[in-house]
Amino acid sequence: MEELKKGNEFVYRYLYEMHYNELCAYIFTLSKDRQQAEDIVQNVMFKIWKNKEKLNIKTSVKNYLYKSCYHELIDTFKKNKKELNYIQRVQKETLDIFIEEEDDFVTTQINRVQVEIDKLPPKCKEIFLLNKVQGFKYREVAEQLDISIKTVETQMSKAMSRIKKALEKS
Repeated sequence: MEELKKGNEFVYRYLYEMHYNELCAYIFTLSKDRQQAEDIVQNVMFKIWKNKEKLNIKTSVKNYLYKSCYHELIDTFKKNKKELNYIQRVQKETLDIFIEEEDDFVTTQINRVQVEIDKLPPKCKEIFLLNKVQGFKYREVAEQLDISIKTVETQMSKAMSRIKKALEKS
């Protein structure tokens, strides 16, 4: 661990290669999503390298890695749940608007959303449309575009934020 704290890349690579596959298998058993398992393990390993000077492992390295991956998975689930709750709230609010407001207002809101969608950067727009219009799950979008799920999550967050801001201006 002292060598890792000093920035010894050989030690880091050894640690990575020695535990990567077993950690991916462990997270896969919990998430049932291979890409997500790989992303989580890679995030944990990146954080270890990034924060190597601050590492204070009081258990075995293997135990530390398993716990870190487990906590990263839990954090990912919480983040995804918050996003889902936000989307459901926006859907409900939008439905309430449709019920309560006049057709002109509804048409204006729809146009605002469409304008904001059209303003999105091309890749962001493509990801948004695949998810929200065509109904693909994040994993499916990532596979179809050959990108990571994290990229899909980031781009969807960006798109939702822009659309939300546009609707709040009204």
